[in-house]
Amino acid sequence: MAATSRALQRLSFSSAALLVVGCCCGGSKQALLAQHSSFNMGKGSSGFSATASASSCNSNNVLMPSMIVFDLDDCLWTPEMHELSGMPSIPVEGPLDPSDNNSELGTVGMKVPSRRRRGNNNKGFDWGGYANDDGEEVVELYPGARLVLRELATNPKYAAVKIAVASSSLEPSYSRACINGIEIVDGVTMEDMISYSQIGREGQLTSRKTSHFKLLQAQSGIPYDEMLFFDDCNWGDHVGDLQDAFGVTGIRTPQGLQVAEFHQGLEKLEVEESNIVNAYT
Repeated sequence: MAATSRALQRLSFSSAALLVVGCCCGGSKQALLAQHSSFNMGKGSSGFSATASASSCNSNNVLMPSMIVFDLDDCLWTPEMHELSGMPSIPVEGPLDPSDNNSELGTVGMKVPSRRRRGNNNKGFDWGGYANDDGEEVVELYPGARLVLRELATNPKYAAVKIAVASSSLEPSYSRACINGIEIVDGVTMEDMISYSQIGREGQLTSRKTSHFKLLQAQSGIPYDEMLFFDDCNWGDHVGDLQDAFGVTGIRTPQGLQVAEFHQGLEKLEVEESNIVNAYT
């Protein structure tokens, strides 16, 4: 019934949505940047109201989710935190746009300080975890994930959409170090973009993402059916679990988030809402 209420509410505000989009598209570059700034500075606020829902619409009048929730390990970045031998605390610089090697430079990853351990051969050896081709432990975003986050950070049509993370990481402090350090655009870190985060599996959090979403919903006030979720689902079908439990729309990203999967999620949410509206009109 909640999904029905949401769809009908958004339908009733369709004319207001078109008006908002028209103002956006006709506005100055400064106005768009100001709108983007208000999005980044809106950390911790729910952003949910009839007006906000109506304005969550792109130039093609496509409804947007009120909140997009991302898993972290193997969805946004690699490797998983439990594969690391220590805290990823050293910034790694590189082009912030993976499609353009000449783009602005920034912190594209976080590296674990080198640690050499002694083996039977008196040489350093691998601890059994992750290392890249240079023998270093570097946490980096998947190229598709970086492109998606850059789109969310810079495109005004997502200005009203809140960003959240839900991760059952075994090393939540490592996850937060990466969130705090990794930049998406020059001067804007993942932390700057994220309004709500639930990371770990202690206290009220368990290995099931339903526990994370209960807290995200309580924090934000955003209904479950207005959320869009992305998760690799390699260690359990969190997407299916949340769909069954709360009606959350989700997309599985087994190879790390791809740009096509992001747009597939937006389209899936739109189709589900359109089906509800059509059934009641």
